[in-house]
Amino acid sequence: MGLRRIILLNVVALLVILGLIYGGYTYYYNRENFVTTNNAFVEGPEYPVNVQFAGDLTAWNVKEGDTVQAGQALGKVDPRIELGQLGQAAKDPNVAAAVNRAAEIDSPTGGTITRVNATVGQMAAPGQPLAYVVDLNHLYVTANINETDVRNVDVGDAVDIHIDAYPDQTFKGTVTSIGRATNSLFSLLPAAGTASGTYTKVTQTVPVRIDLSGYGGVHLVPGMSATVQIHRSNT
Repeated sequence: MGLRRIILLNVVALLVILGLIYGGYTYYYNRENFVTTNNAFVEGPEYPVNVQFAGDLTAWNVKEGDTVQAGQALGKVDPRIELGQLGQAAKDPNVAAAVNRAAEIDSPTGGTITRVNATVGQMAAPGQPLAYVVDLNHLYVTANINETDVRNVDVGDAVDIHIDAYPDQTFKGTVTSIGRATNSLFSLLPAAGTASGTYTKVTQTVPVRIDLSGYGGVHLVPGMSATVQIHRSNT
């Protein structure tokens, strides 16, 4: 075996060793200083658009993605209530005006229209959202943290956020609340094994809210996937 080949093998072996050392150190450093998860997504305050009285939807003026102002007329419903049913009260102009106002469907707040369920001609009923309004100026991230790591997270912790739609950009955030129950407690599906009377132990997750800061000019929308790196509070 030539000297050159021996030197090359030694260099390769050294590089492998250095790589293992660096990888081990990086893993240890991140484990000791951060709580990381890719089980996270962007959310925003969401407000339903409802009607006051049941009736047929006679007009709908907006579509998904439109920006609206608080109190803006979004549509109109023909209330299934006749003024004659109100008896003498129907003669009061204030009552008649109130019924007419109830026919208007107004935006509950300013924001962006999302998840439109409205179709002109359909029957609309109170409690049945016709659409939702989201305030895109106050978005936050919900991160589902393993129960084994949540003890290392405190309100006020700084967070580095990587959103899949912008892989080359790091967003900043702050932990503002930590869930008081695991996600499985509110799941529609029963926990593993509960139906048979046995219990299969699995690691649970706790929702942690992280408020975003400084994302003006970036098109973020609820539902975007994210990876978060929370600076551990016990270091």
